[in-house]
Amino acid sequence: MSQSGMQLAKAYIEAVGNKEFAKLPEFLHKDVEFTSPGLATLQGAQDYMAALKRLGVILLRNDVKKTFAAGDEVCIIYDFVTDTPVGAVPSVEWLGIEDGKIKSVRLIFHSLRWPEVREEVMRRAKSGQI
Repeated sequence: MSQSGMQLAKAYIEAVGNKEFAKLPEFLHKDVEFTSPGLATLQGAQDYMAALKRLGVILLRNDVKKTFAAGDEVCIIYDFVTDTPVGAVPSVEWLGIEDGKIKSVRLIFHSLRWPEVREEVMRRAKSGQI
């Protein structure tokens, strides 16, 4: 993997963590596929970006811990830091790069307390905060 692939992956994670959702089309292939066991499967940049924006209401930042690369794949280990009582959610994204853009996102995360995070997102959505 070229350094540019790792830079692309880090820039994407930072943009999400900084809630710079308008930048995401720079990083995502239009046909990106997102999968996360037990959570969701999404096809296409628009659907994936919409899901990320919904999470933005509880997201404080992404704290990157380590990045690995092999071929056209990058793995990023980070904390998805929320403003909920749950705090940081340890997460790993396995990204597939194609034509200079992220074509696949496989998210694995510590899901034990995720229902609390999801409940807070829903509460804020109902109160008009999203």
